[in-house]
Amino acid sequence: YCPASDYAANVELAEAVSLLPSRAAPSQPMAKTPTPGKSTCEDVAALLGIPLATTVKSLVLATDERNEAGDIVATTVWLLLVRGDHSLNEVKAGKVPPLKAGFRFATVAEIEDHFGCKPGYLGPIGTKKPVKVVADRTVAAMADFVCGANEADFHITGVNWGRDLPEPDLVADIRNVVAGDPSPDGKGVLAIQRGIEVGHVFY
Repeated sequence: YCPASDYAANVELAEAVSLLPSRAAPSQPMAKTPTPGKSTCEDVAALLGIPLATTVKSLVLATDERNEAGDIVATTVWLLLVRGDHSLNEVKAGKVPPLKAGFRFATVAEIEDHFGCKPGYLGPIGTKKPVKVVADRTVAAMADFVCGANEADFHITGVNWGRDLPEPDLVADIRNVVAGDPSPDGKGVLAIQRGIEVGHVFY
């Protein structure tokens, strides 16, 4: 809700704009950094003494292609990236064109097969098998960020799009808004408030 711009939406649908106006030039070398036992963005940021907002969180989804008999004939693995202090919005993810037909969270076996590592240290660099990368708008504008190294107890620091890894396959609004985010029209900031649904129209 933003009174300055007369904007209101429920959390599932509220638009999250990029929090970075543009992508800065790289200023750090990319480096594989030991992070023993630190698998969450919060723990990695605390260990390295960096802001949580410089980390990137990896979430792995899968889409299945089925034949007429309903058997799975092909599976595509998707790596969704959101900033470490943000959370994935599954409703928005389901509106990303390749995921519209339905998605599921990848199994541990699928994750290990594609990344060569268990969850907790995943990232877009050096995957074992190709994956499709979807970056949230803010992540797509980040520079010198930290992500998993696809190896237990390691992360990669100083990561930059274009220099260290290809541009994401897709850039989309896939995160939940948080209080203080800019409103979509840029005229104010969002506040999170409780609401009451007084009516709903079903088709």
